[in-house]
Amino acid sequence: MEEFALGRGFEVGTLSNLVFGREIPKLVLKRNKPVPEVAESPALVRPSNVRQLYHTLSRQQADAQACKAAREFLDASLLEAARLPEGLPAELNELQRVLEKRAATLSRDYRAYLRDRHKGQPRRYFNHQSHALHFLQAIAPTRMVEGAWLYGFLRFWRDAQYAPLCKIYLKSLGEGLEQCNQVRLYQHMLDSNGCQQWQQMDEQYYVQGLIRLALGHHVEEYLPEIIGFNLGYEQVSLPMLIAAYELSELDVQPHYFTLHATEDDACIASAIRLLQPLLQNAASEEERLALMQRVNNGYKLNQLGMNIDDIVASFDLQQAFLAVMQPRAAFIERVYRIDCMERGIRGRWPDSLPLVSLMQHLCNEGWMQGDTLAQTRLWQTMERGGILPNGYEAQVLNDWFGKAEEYCKRLAYVDTRHLTSIEERMPEVVHAEQPSLDSVSTASSQDEVMACVISLMSPQMHHTQEGLKAARVYKSILEKGSELYSQHYAFFLMRQAE
Repeated sequence: MEEFALGRGFEVGTLSNLVFGREIPKLVLKRNKPVPEVAESPALVRPSNVRQLYHTLSRQQADAQACKAAREFLDASLLEAARLPEGLPAELNELQRVLEKRAATLSRDYRAYLRDRHKGQPRRYFNHQSHALHFLQAIAPTRMVEGAWLYGFLRFWRDAQYAPLCKIYLKSLGEGLEQCNQVRLYQHMLDSNGCQQWQQMDEQYYVQGLIRLALGHHVEEYLPEIIGFNLGYEQVSLPMLIAAYELSELDVQPHYFTLHATEDDACIASAIRLLQPLLQNAASEEERLALMQRVNNGYKLNQLGMNIDDIVASFDLQQAFLAVMQPRAAFIERVYRIDCMERGIRGRWPDSLPLVSLMQHLCNEGWMQGDTLAQTRLWQTMERGGILPNGYEAQVLNDWFGKAEEYCKRLAYVDTRHLTSIEERMPEVVHAEQPSLDSVSTASSQDEVMACVISLMSPQMHHTQEGLKAARVYKSILEKGSELYSQHYAFFLMRQAE
């Protein structure tokens, strides 16, 4: 991590321009209309179920209704982004200076953070390990769709002008290497830390991930915004560097974050190079300014949703404890009632005790007492019932137990109105037919083979073994040029790739 603090530089002037055909506006200008003035923008509208739309776009071929909802969500998000103050400069020749200044500020601030920590200052973000594990789950909806905003460009594999965007997407996929695929790496980190329940997080954690998926479903209409978004995505933030440093302190392996933070600036340079022909092909100064505004709004889309500071502040150990206990409350209450009857205690209880009241009773009855969590009556009861938590949930109980005396006193004051069960937050999964190599054969046309390859590289498939193989094939075709390939060459590559 410290090597990143030495700074990152750009030399845009030394990069040769891409050779674009004059037909580049065919996608760019489809939506080249003035962005509404902020003062006239209508009230922002979110989909009624951000989480459900996220899962719909990420798990299956989205239908027309889902695509329409994604586009409406994007338009509302872009209006929201337009209201944010800080973005890119209006002139391209100022871009290098602005990015270098931000990189220098980041380097300085991160060095200052490290100095403070070495002097004994406490962690800035995470109070305990369950706090850190909550963070991993909270950003999972965003990190599990890495690169998704570029996926739609893969179908333009014959057009060299879109090769830079396809290569950036391939980089997110690790270019077909399992140990470099970003989704694969993040999934491994979630699994190794017992954080498999990220798909049941609250709605607000899905906004940024939904932006990424929605962009990937509408690349023809949002090319300037996508270029800007990718440029913003590649800017490493101070909060992410700090979070990675503190995750390491808490024995949560942050390799995924350090890999992203210390990589070179190839993706940023590609985005800058794409801006040059994009603006040069504008028909007028007004059109050029409109395009740059769209790029700028795309850049600021990265700021929407829950940022790292928001996610850190959203964790409450008491609420997390109650969320862990909620699905186990019915069994624990039955055991508690039987215990009370056996001791001759017959309270005037309703048919079902509210969760907070039940926990308060258990605290008063000494169910939370013991030298270790495993020695408490609460843990032993769950163990006998086969409902012991594990992973993140077990860590929540362990951290809560460390301050049980304090938290028991405050149970009566907990607001549980927003506490929902896991079942209520489970996504409605529609099992669509997954793409497979079995769908193509030597009789398939080149377009049919490439359609299969591209479908295997989708956000929901690229981290599978077939998806990784497809990425290697696509990379080979992109590097050598489609004109060099016979009708069935991609098919044979798919069959022979290791």
